[in-house]
Amino acid sequence: MIDESELLQFYVAQYRREAKKKGGYVRASGYEKRIGALRKALVRAGIHQVSRSILEDYHRQIKNLLHIATRYRNKGAVSAILTQILPELIRLDLGLLLPEDRDSLDEGFFDYVEKNLPGGVCTRSLFDLCQSYRRYCIENRITELVPSRPELEFPKALAMSRRFILHIGPTNSGKTFQALERLKTARNGVYLGPLRLLALEVYEKMKDYGTPCTMLTGQECIETLGSRVTASTIEMADLGEKYDIAVIDEAQMVHDRDRGHSWTRAILGLLANEIHICLSPAAQGVITHLIRLCGDSFEILRYERKIPLCCEEHPFEFPDSVMPGDALIVFSKRSVLDVAGRLEERGIKASVIYGSLPPDIRRRQVQMFAGGETKVAVATDAIGMGLNLPVRRIVFVQTEKFDGTSRRQLTVPEIKQIAGRAGRFGLYDAGYVTAMGQEALEYVRERFDAEEEPIGSVSLGFPQILLDLNESLDAILKVWHGVETSPPFVKVSIEDTLYLYDQASRRREYIDGFYDKKVLYRMISCPIDVKDRYVVALWLRYCESYTADVSLEFPSIQDLTGLFGIQKYETYYKQLDLYYQFSVRMGKIIDAKMLSKARARTESRIMGYLLGKKTNYISTCRYCGKKLPVGYNFGVCPQCFAMEHGGIGSFSKERKEKMKKRS
Repeated sequence: MIDESELLQFYVAQYRREAKKKGGYVRASGYEKRIGALRKALVRAGIHQVSRSILEDYHRQIKNLLHIATRYRNKGAVSAILTQILPELIRLDLGLLLPEDRDSLDEGFFDYVEKNLPGGVCTRSLFDLCQSYRRYCIENRITELVPSRPELEFPKALAMSRRFILHIGPTNSGKTFQALERLKTARNGVYLGPLRLLALEVYEKMKDYGTPCTMLTGQECIETLGSRVTASTIEMADLGEKYDIAVIDEAQMVHDRDRGHSWTRAILGLLANEIHICLSPAAQGVITHLIRLCGDSFEILRYERKIPLCCEEHPFEFPDSVMPGDALIVFSKRSVLDVAGRLEERGIKASVIYGSLPPDIRRRQVQMFAGGETKVAVATDAIGMGLNLPVRRIVFVQTEKFDGTSRRQLTVPEIKQIAGRAGRFGLYDAGYVTAMGQEALEYVRERFDAEEEPIGSVSLGFPQILLDLNESLDAILKVWHGVETSPPFVKVSIEDTLYLYDQASRRREYIDGFYDKKVLYRMISCPIDVKDRYVVALWLRYCESYTADVSLEFPSIQDLTGLFGIQKYETYYKQLDLYYQFSVRMGKIIDAKMLSKARARTESRIMGYLLGKKTNYISTCRYCGKKLPVGYNFGVCPQCFAMEHGGIGSFSKERKEKMKKRS
C-alpha cells in the first residue's frame, strides 16, 4: 500500500504534464481569485460531504487553473496549486475510498494509470481509478487461474477416451427410450435430466426393469440398497464419480442463460466411458463442438417421429372446440387456472400443469389426465420439458409469453418443442396442433414446419477456483461475467446470484461466514425463487442463523400472514425446499420425518384447491368486474381500457370506487 507522500508526487507529476499540453479556450480572467476560492472550498469540505461528481469537478477545475497559471508563468499560483490545493484534493479522494480500494493502491497502480489512463488523475476521482485498476487486476488473475479453453478445467475427463452416442430427433421420437434401454444394463450408471419429475420417472422405470436405482435431486434423495443407477437432475451431476454408462437428457438446454452451464459442465467433465446424449437437431453443432474440444469420439443415431404431426386447418374456438385428449397451452399460472375454471363452468374436468406446482402435485395431475379422470390438460410450456402425456392435440390458446424481460411471440424451437407433445405413440395414429383465432393459427402454421435455427451458444458457469482471489465476491462475479469468451461460449446469468449477494451484504454484520467467499458462494448460489419475498426472507434468516444450532429452524406456515389460498401453500412448499437445500449445502441435520409430513400436508392442501372450485380463478376486469376474454393478458377489459384512456375523466374515479367496494 502506498502512502500519501507517494500519491502526492504522482498527482504533481500528472498535473504538471497535463498543464503543459495545449488545450482549448479556458477563461483566464480572475484565475488567481478562483485559485484562492477553490483552496478555501477544499479546506472546508468534509470527507463525507463530497460526492464523486463534485470531486471530479474539483479535479477538472484544478487542471484548468494549473494550465492557466503555467501558461502565464505565475510561479506563486503554480506553487499554491501543487503544495496547498493538491494535498487537500488527495485528502478528499482518499476519504471516498473503501478499505479494499486503499489496499489495492500499490506501485502497480501508478504503472496502470500511466499506461492505460494517462492524465486520468486530472479528470477522474481516485475512487473511479481504483475501481478500474481493481477490475484490471482481477481480469489478469482470472486469465492466470482459469484456462483459456473450458475443457481444460476437467483434466480427468480429458485423460479418458470417452465415447459419445448422440440420439438426435424431435419430440416423441423415442430417443430417450433407446438411451434408457442401454442405461438399464449399467454396472454403475447415471441419468441426468432437467426436471425432478423426469428423474422420478427414470427411477421408477429402472425399478420396473429390475435395475436397482437411487434418485437424487435438489429436493430429496431416495436411496436404494445395491443401486446400479442414479437418476438425478442435471445440477446434481457428480464429476468425481466414475461411471460405465451415462445418459444426459434434453441437451438442447445447453444454451439456456440460467441453467445451460450444468449441461456444459456434464458434457465436458463427466467421468463415464459411454455417454448417451439426447438432443434436438438444432443442438447437434454445439454438442459435437464440445465433444471435439475434449478429443473424444462420437456416433450419431437419428430418429423420426413415430406418428405424423398435423397442423389443423381451422382455428380453435373456446370452449366449443374442446375435445378429450386436448392440452390447452397458456403461459402463466393465472391463465392456467383461469382457463381451467372456464372449462369447469362447462362441466369439463381439467388437469393443470405449471412451473411453480410442487413436483408430486404435477405428477398427480399428469396421472389424472393419463388415467382418464380428467379429459383435458391446461398447461404452460412446462409441458414441453419431457413430460409423457397422452395428448392427442396441442392447442395454443396464447402465442406470446413473458420471458422475464418483455412479452414476445413464441419462437420456432418453442412451438416445435410444445407441439411435439401431441400424438402419443401406441395410443393415437397422429398428433394435431391448432391455435385459438385465425391470426394465431397462421402464426403457428408458418413456424410449424420451419427449420430450426442451429443453436449458436453454449452457457458457461462460474469457475469456483476464482473464490481464492483476494477480492470481494461481487467484484469477482461482475468482472468474470464481463470478460469476453470465445464463441460459442456465453457466461451464465448472474442476476439472481448478485441479487442474493446484495441482500446478504446489507446484513453482513449478522452473517457468520460472510467474508469467507466459499461459504458465502454456497449461500448465494442456492437455487431459490428470488421473486418470492417470503422465500428470500427465510433464506436471509438462514444465512444469519445457520451457525446457531445443528439444524435450521423449520419453516412455519404461520409466518406467511400476507398470503392466502393456493399461493400460500405453494410458497410454503418453496420454503420447505429451501430448508432441505440450505441444510444440505451448509451441512446441517435435516428433520426428515417432519419435512416429509409437512410436504405431504402441503401437497394435500394444494391438491384440494386444484380439485375444488376453479371458477373462483376466472379472470375478471378489475374495474367493471366482467369476465375477461380467454387468453387475455391484461387485468382491464378492452372497453374499460378504451374509456379510461379516452378522456372520460369521471370514469376512472367511478370505476376505482367500485373496485374498492368489490375488494
